[in-house]
This record gives sequence, C-alpha cells and structure tokens, in this order.
Amino acid sequence: MLDLLRLAQERNARVILSGDTRQHGPVEASDALVAIERHAGVKPVELRRIRRQDPNLGKTQQEAKAIAQYRTAVEAAANGDLRKSFELLDALGAVVPCSAIEQAERLAEEYVALATSGAPTVVVSQTWSEVHRVNERIRDALKSKGLLGTGDTMVQALDRLDLTTAQKRDQRFYPPEAVVVFNRKVRQAEAGKTGKLAGVLQDAVLIETDGRLVRVANRMLDHLTVCLMRELPLSTGDRLCLKANRTLPSGAKVTNGELATVKSVKAGGEIELSDGRVLDHSYREFLPGYAVTSYGSQGKTVDYVLISDSGSRPATNAQQWYVSISRGRKGIRIFTSDKEQLRENILATGHRSLAVDVAGIHPPRRIVPARWRALHQKLVRFGRLAVARLGMIHFLRPKPRTPGVRHEQQRTRKLGV
Repeated sequence: MLDLLRLAQERNARVILSGDTRQHGPVEASDALVAIERHAGVKPVELRRIRRQDPNLGKTQQEAKAIAQYRTAVEAAANGDLRKSFELLDALGAVVPCSAIEQAERLAEEYVALATSGAPTVVVSQTWSEVHRVNERIRDALKSKGLLGTGDTMVQALDRLDLTTAQKRDQRFYPPEAVVVFNRKVRQAEAGKTGKLAGVLQDAVLIETDGRLVRVANRMLDHLTVCLMRELPLSTGDRLCLKANRTLPSGAKVTNGELATVKSVKAGGEIELSDGRVLDHSYREFLPGYAVTSYGSQGKTVDYVLISDSGSRPATNAQQWYVSISRGRKGIRIFTSDKEQLRENILATGHRSLAVDVAGIHPPRRIVPARWRALHQKLVRFGRLAVARLGMIHFLRPKPRTPGVRHEQQRTRKLGV
C-alpha cells in the first residue's frame, strides 16, 4: 500500500479506497485500510443509509414492519452495538433455539420451503466443518422433495486450503495428497494447470507438473492455490460455489465466490451451467453452494439468509455477525443450540492488532497540505521568537519595589527604633 501511494504521488494520481472495516479483514497480514483510518488522520466519507433491507419490499404491512425491524438490527450491528442487534433479532423471532442434533434438520426444512417459493436464499456458518455438514443435509432434503435431478454423477472437485503466502513457503502446510493449481500463468504453466509440490527453496517453491519442474518465486506465490481432491455427487439443479477466477476455453469468465446452478453433467465430465457456460476439466475449484462461510458471503445479496451457528467461540466475532446477518433483503433466521453463548460470542472482535497499535503511535490531529504546513512551521518559529523577546523585555524592565523583611529591617534602623 505504501508503494502504491508513493507511485500515485509521483504520477499526481488519485487513490480511492473503498471498503468497510467493520466487516471481515484480509486473510493475509495487512489491514492497510484499518491502519489508514486509525493512524493517517484521514477522515473517511461514509454511506450510512442502509438500502438492502427496504420495507417497501414487503407485500403486506406486517411484512414491511418485519423488514424495518430487521434493518434496525443491522444498523445496530453496523454501529458496533452487537448486543442490541442480537436482542432486536431475538424479539423479531429470528433466533431459533434447537438442539445440536436437530439444528441441521430444521434449517434444511426452512431452506426447502424458501426454495419451493422461489426466494433466493443463502446459508452462512462460521466454520467449514459446519458448512460441509449443512450442505449435505440441505442436498438430501432437496433430493427427497424432488427438487433435484434423479441421477447423480460423481465428479472430482478441488477444495481450497486457503493458505497464506507465508504458509505456502513452508512445506509443513502441504498435505501429502495436496494438489497445487496455477490460478495464473507462471512460466510454461498455464492457468488451471495442476501439479504437486516438489520442494521449497529459500526464494521459491518447485512445482512438478506434466513431468517437469516449474520454479515459482516467492513474490509470485499468490499465483498458486493449494487444494485437496474431493468427490462430489452432482445432478440437475445442484448449486455450486465457484472458488477461482478464470477465463474458460469458450471465452466465458467465472468469478471466485460466484453461485451457479448445474444444468447437466456431460459424459466426459464437463459441467454445463444453467446460464450456458461449461466448466471443463481444467476448472474443478468448486464446492456445493447451499451453505458458505461468512467470508464467502461478503458482497452477496439474497432475499433470505439462514445462519447455522457452529457453536465455535474462536470462529465467532463481531465482524462475522455483522456480515452474516446483513446479507438478506427480507428476512433472517438464526439456528443455534446455545442462544446465550452465541449472544456472548458475537461481542468479541475479529480485528488483529496492528504494529503501530503495539508501538503506541498516536494519529495526527489533521492532515495539513504541504504549502500550508511550511507556513505553519514559519508561524510557529515566529511565535516562539516573539515569546522569547517578550520575555527579554520583561527581564530588562525595572521591577517594582515591594516591602519585604530585609527592607523593613533597614527602615527600622534608619528611624532608630
């Protein structure tokens, strides 16, 4: 970020940073926007009006009132009042207490009911284990209701491990069965090519692909994705969450985090989507898309959001809560086996400490343009000089005589008393 700002200054360019630091921060060690907000003295421009939860979307007066209450809860979370946000949703009947055994079952029933009515819905959870569990249960429920195709075709999918750049330089983070995918071209390896880790050097990693070694410098490790192979059953109507940006051989583009619907699985393993795009064998980074993590839900807008509370305290925090509850336009349902624990878990912060926070650096009061800063420094110097000279004048001025003990003793002796 510092390099970018220096370049913009050299080119007399403008940099616009857009985001919401109350939502999830980056996975990598960065948080540049948080650092700028806290320590640069820059006052951000904020959009405070919430447009996603619009009471006008309600078909009845009661539905419009419920959407308005939902929006009030989202506003409270956006303003940092997590406890109030929870209480408002609880009063709305959005928090559904249930046992851990029946939680996935009840959520799947709610999802099927919404899917039957044609309402766009997404399920959000804090952990991948809960996401996988809920995905399986929802798919079974859709199958039983005849909302998916009758036959299943088993396909190979790649499940991303989401390693950081630092972790990709450490061989211990690569499971023996890990598959490395080139998400961008590196030397002779095209985007979509897969391989295996062959070794880790001081300044690069070696990937074996098609019988040759490709050297990937540390500065280009974001061009690699480390995955595990999974087998998924797919049929017509299945929902997929695409996990990589790519241009397909047909020229069509797919986007990381995009939700797509399966139209058919061809005999050769190609997956035709409902919008006409075809995922060939070079694109296998996808997962079932009924449930996603709160990170994956950022930026999505649906009519209804269902939250499956995993009960994991470390994975639950204020940012996760704010992102998860604000995805819906019309409504929300939160399924939890421990309502009181969830109420406490959302109060924790998910922000990491910045180096400048630890160092105790305080932000400046304001940003002063360079031309005014020079004038300001001259005025300060002039003021200090003026104060010094006034002090000298005060020192040279005769002091008024005030009676003291010594003066009174001398006066007494002169009077002969």
